[in-house]
Amino acid sequence: MRKLSAVLLTLLFLLPVGVQADEKIRGKYEVIGDISRLKNVKTIEMIEFFNYSCGHCYRFLETSKRLHAKFKDKLHHKKSPIYWGNQTAYPAMAFYIADELGVEEEFTQELFDTNFKLGVNIFQPKVIKFLARDFKISKEMTEGMQSASIKAKTDHSLELAKQFKANETPTIIINDVLKVAPSMTHGSTEEMTDNLEKIFDDILKKNG
Repeated sequence: MRKLSAVLLTLLFLLPVGVQADEKIRGKYEVIGDISRLKNVKTIEMIEFFNYSCGHCYRFLETSKRLHAKFKDKLHHKKSPIYWGNQTAYPAMAFYIADELGVEEEFTQELFDTNFKLGVNIFQPKVIKFLARDFKISKEMTEGMQSASIKAKTDHSLELAKQFKANETPTIIINDVLKVAPSMTHGSTEEMTDNLEKIFDDILKKNG
């Protein structure tokens, strides 16, 4: 009996510790790595897996701006374009070409707008060529589409998405430890952004 009581007491002391560890960071997320790695973190490393045909990703372009406005240089936002089904790699490759030329943000906005506002299939090479002319980067875009390094970046993005099991977009990976997606917040991008703000706040305040 004494041995059983000792075991129960041990469990009673151990269980709250586990609960407290989970409760330190508020918000909705999936733990995919060693949560102790978030100790002493001073910056948020956020990987965003997105798709150019994804409405949630389109809205996150806007809602993520308030995360940048609030956390400034403490937030490092890395975008990783992915595609699926019958979609082509052209927009993802264009993303990396535009990124190397320093016009990724504007080009990404234009691609999303072309898809959602104009209803044009942006996975066609002729659409990418048209937009490249508009941005006066036709030569660089054509050369980039033949580049092994651009293809490698695009392939790496897909492999990384598989590694993190990014089955919906946008899937957000925080410091390789936490995963957040719209389905965790009723499919709402706005609520997902609120959720991310809460998580970032807690991580940074805990280590502040």
